[in-house]
Amino acid sequence: MEINKPLARAGYLLGALLVLIPLFDATSQVMPLRFGDERWRFGAVGQLSNLLLVPLLGFLIVMAIATFRDSRRVKRVVGAVCGILALILAILSVLFILDYFQARTIITPKFQHAIAVATTSALVKNVISIVMLVLLSRAGFAGPKAIVVKRVAPPSEPASTPLIPLTGARRAE
Repeated sequence: MEINKPLARAGYLLGALLVLIPLFDATSQVMPLRFGDERWRFGAVGQLSNLLLVPLLGFLIVMAIATFRDSRRVKRVVGAVCGILALILAILSVLFILDYFQARTIITPKFQHAIAVATTSALVKNVISIVMLVLLSRAGFAGPKAIVVKRVAPPSEPASTPLIPLTGARRAE
């Protein structure tokens, strides 16, 4: 199947924009970076979990176009990026749980239930995103390693059989 190259380029650009723009928006909202503050880390990872769906859609669009175009290099690059992001998100999720337990001690009791619900929701989103990133990573490395072309031998002359004589063939006596 031949795909329209300008359409594929537009799809790649759309996919890249769907990945990059939400990430830039999220980083601008959590500036300045304060990695030493557990409350900041807790809020930043919680906020990150709210925007993961759009970048995942961008990766899916790029992977689909690369599959249709049979562009193994693009598939492998996107697969590697998705694998690295899955690992980073898994680490951030573990740290998010630890930061929740640290930040819980300074939260007033009337807000603890709401924070627990928000934390659980963010973790579920992160786990689903990790699974999706792993699936996209596997898809990036799936497929044939090389195209195998089978050679077919040219048809040989049919031989006469005792049951079905061929025209112009002699009968064995």
